[in-house]
Amino acid sequence: MRPSLRIAMTGVTAGALVCALASCSGSGSDTAADGKVTITVSGRPPATDAASVKTFNARVAEFEKANPGIKVRTNEYQYDQQSFQTKVGGGSLETIVRVPLTEMSGLIKRRQIADLTEDFKKLKHSEDFNQVALGAAKGLDGKTYGIPTEEYALGLLYNRDLFQKAGLDPDKPPTTWAEVRAAAGAISEKTDATGYAQMTKENTGGWMLTAMAYSFGDSMQEESDGKWANTFDRSGSGAEKALGTLKQMRWTDDSMGKNQLRNITDVEKDFSAGKIGMTIAGPSAVNHYVQQYKGDPKAVGLAAMPTDGGAKRTLAGGTIAVISPRATPQQREAAVKFIDFYYLATKYDPALAGKDAAAKKKDGAVIGVPTVPFYGPAIAGPVKETVDRQANVPVEHFAPYSKALDGYELVVEPPVEAQNVYKALDSAVQAVLTRKDADPAEQLKKAAAQVKSQVERAQH
Repeated sequence: MRPSLRIAMTGVTAGALVCALASCSGSGSDTAADGKVTITVSGRPPATDAASVKTFNARVAEFEKANPGIKVRTNEYQYDQQSFQTKVGGGSLETIVRVPLTEMSGLIKRRQIADLTEDFKKLKHSEDFNQVALGAAKGLDGKTYGIPTEEYALGLLYNRDLFQKAGLDPDKPPTTWAEVRAAAGAISEKTDATGYAQMTKENTGGWMLTAMAYSFGDSMQEESDGKWANTFDRSGSGAEKALGTLKQMRWTDDSMGKNQLRNITDVEKDFSAGKIGMTIAGPSAVNHYVQQYKGDPKAVGLAAMPTDGGAKRTLAGGTIAVISPRATPQQREAAVKFIDFYYLATKYDPALAGKDAAAKKKDGAVIGVPTVPFYGPAIAGPVKETVDRQANVPVEHFAPYSKALDGYELVVEPPVEAQNVYKALDSAVQAVLTRKDADPAEQLKKAAAQVKSQVERAQH
């Protein structure tokens, strides 16, 4: 899904060609003729985005100047499963590649990425790294196999103006699904807006249902004897409870409006127009609300993911930088230095963070929207304060999200065939929200049967 920073697919042939032209190799030559350690960094912006390419190249040059013993080669390769497997098998994997959080368990299991446990310890403030944010980069053996570069966690996006019109306190948004249900009812009854809206199309229905299942303390797939299987259709599952809650809101409370076939763009447009009181979204939705749809920054609020009153869990996504298993110790050391310089420094250095925020603000970016902190309060606090001084949105309206996030478990998407699982679940969510007689348990069983063979084949 969009907030998870999913990377565009590239063909194997094109990826191999780019790699060849850039002379990239996971092992490559450890040192160039001039004695420098050479690493290859993927993810350079496409040539069509000249401004981003210029910024990227300038940062690489800055890194090389600060580290004269390291030579950095770059290319446009972006991760996708098929070309990654080809690169690993052929020994042509770039030194540094960023991958979605969801891919880590498989890459670790297949030993396709380097063990960075000792290298990670050499990072500045490594001992202060947020263990919640680092979770997806670790294997079951406790070792570290990657370094997070971006992460998001879903929460409750809400309209503060509609809360006030409905007699609700916008500074005390719902924290449980029971409270969401009550607030949605009040908004629908006392305003012209839909109290709560759920995405249901183009795999977003399954995505949001998964997030809700996590918030009810459950998972969507479980591993047994080395194989993953769908569990969302078992009796009393979190998915069943979540779908049951949606059914009550739709048909008993009449707080979800009449249109139940929406994708992420549909929901964002209607929310920005003041037609929706609440929805589940990531912090990036605030950026879209302000920049793309010209919504009033004072009217938007962000709270933590509602729960059923028990465990605090939410769906997380993002990217992790991994290093080729063929990289030499010298290349690993150089690569970790680059990752720290390019991706992490603005997350622990207040001066750099402030400079970066000011530059982005000048370019029209939204500043002040909360993020998953990569470091403990002693490090992340001063950074946030510096960035917030550049804020062009009311940061206090996101406090319910920021203050609660440290207490949440961040859970990644289902590890096997997530998008096909989501696609099957779209139909289940749509059925329950468009047909009053649709049974949540029955619809989940249909979805599980539809995707069962795909999940099994993916593991052979």
